[in-house]
Amino acid sequence: DMRKAAENLEFGGAARLRDEIKRLEAVELAVADDPLARQSAVDDAVEEAVSKRGRSTAGKAGSNAKSAAKGKGRRR
Repeated sequence: DMRKAAENLEFGGAARLRDEIKRLEAVELAVADDPLARQSAVDDAVEEAVSKRGRSTAGKAGSNAKSAAKGKGRRR
C-alpha cells in the first residue's frame, strides 16, 4: 500500500502508512521487552521511537565543514 501510494504521488498517504508501521513496530518491541509493562510505559517507548528528529541548522547552503571551520567563505 505504501509503495502504491508513493507511485501515485500520494506522498502524504505514504508518509502516514510509514509512520503507522513505525509506531506498530515500536509497540511490538516495547511489549516484547516487558510483557507486563503499563500502557503509559509503552506509550513513552513509542513516543521516543517515533519522535521526529530535526535537521541540523549549523550549516549554511553552499558551505562545507572545512571552509566553515577555517572561516574561509566567499566574501563579496
